[in-house]
Amino acid sequence: MERGTLRRTSLAAPLLLAALAACAPQPIILSYQPVGEASWTSLKKPPRVYVEPARDVSGGVEFSGSGGRAFKPDVIRPPADAVTAALRDELARSGLPLAASSAEADAVISAEIARFAAYWDAGGDMTVESELELAMSASDKRGRTVWTQKIAAGGRSLGLGSGMEGGAPNKALNAALAEGAQRAVSAFIAHGIPNLAAPAPVVAADPEPAQIVSDVDRLPRERAFPRRDAYAVVIGVERYRQELPNADDAVHDARVAAEYLERVLGYPRSHVAVLTDEHAAKGDFEKYLERWLPNRVRPGDEVFVYYSGHGAPDSANGTAYLVPYDGDPAYLAQTAYPVERLYAQLAKLKAKRIYLAMDSCFSGAGGRSVIARGVRPLVDVKQDPLPRGAILMAASAANQVSNTYEEKGHGLFTYFLLKGMKEKGANMRAVFDYLKPEVARVSRLQYNEEQDPQWRQGR
Repeated sequence: MERGTLRRTSLAAPLLLAALAACAPQPIILSYQPVGEASWTSLKKPPRVYVEPARDVSGGVEFSGSGGRAFKPDVIRPPADAVTAALRDELARSGLPLAASSAEADAVISAEIARFAAYWDAGGDMTVESELELAMSASDKRGRTVWTQKIAAGGRSLGLGSGMEGGAPNKALNAALAEGAQRAVSAFIAHGIPNLAAPAPVVAADPEPAQIVSDVDRLPRERAFPRRDAYAVVIGVERYRQELPNADDAVHDARVAAEYLERVLGYPRSHVAVLTDEHAAKGDFEKYLERWLPNRVRPGDEVFVYYSGHGAPDSANGTAYLVPYDGDPAYLAQTAYPVERLYAQLAKLKAKRIYLAMDSCFSGAGGRSVIARGVRPLVDVKQDPLPRGAILMAASAANQVSNTYEEKGHGLFTYFLLKGMKEKGANMRAVFDYLKPEVARVSRLQYNEEQDPQWRQGR
């Protein structure tokens, strides 16, 4: 049986379930315990911040595991109260002054708990993992929303310990609470505070077009059981710092793909790093592919890397590059990320299975590819060997263009990748077998071009 699937025949599962149930009368204690250094700000005049009481729309803390759902534990402090207190404590720790009321504040922060859950894998170590999802926002004195962001955090603890109080479930939930509060405050300092001083626009000169909502944007109703052995890096680069054409809908591609990884493949939200536009610079590629993944992935785990954006070929040697937000086709070696480097990094992980889905192309002939000015397109790009256990799903052949499916608001490859996952589930071979003829059909019909997705497997 594959790692991460439900171990219903395991003897450990009933024992763990019984142990948790026996401990159920003892409540979980939610109490914010900060970890690591504070995200201190050196602003000369930091804004006074008020945190509104958080709202819990999650339905309460929930426990589940490989033996089935156990119970909803009593919690000494309701989750909403615990999140509110944690955010206030972390704001004070970061150096931002707290206001006594919204009327006295320069900024009002609101938090909504979308999910707070814990689950266990009844394997040898009986790991308890937790997830916290927050929808955050901040408004200024005029009530103008200046910042919104979704925050995902997680916690982990090994073994049951002695009862619930001080035991693994307690530690895992509180670890998620601590990480969530710190991520939320760090994000507010980095992105919310700069917008407080920004004047309200009178008239938007070039309003952003409304995002098209297609059938694949409505997620499958069934949610896969969360897996602790799966990690993903999801990248979408639509706009570039250099004067490059947009890779239309690449950010939308990435965000929805991350949702499908969680809903269909069971990747926990805290195990999925999502990088988009200015947060997908070359340094971000290096950070998440070369440090974040290796720090988390263990031998036997599963990895998924998704990329939507421009590719570029080096006409001198045929090297294929992914183009980050700050990439420049004229200086690929200095500013872009080689595909062969990606393969080399993934090979070091010793993962059991690696999926790569690339909605880009490397022909330099348009679509989701770019090339240095003056260089002829259709460069003969070399095929780098894939790591053992890796599966590549590429949007097109080496000499083809990867198109955008404008009426669906996605890349053509990504649209049918998501549609395939929605209809076929987590069997990626079945998903690819579905998408390949569909992509080819629509490309010929709408663009009069050949686009043939490729499946390659490392040996």
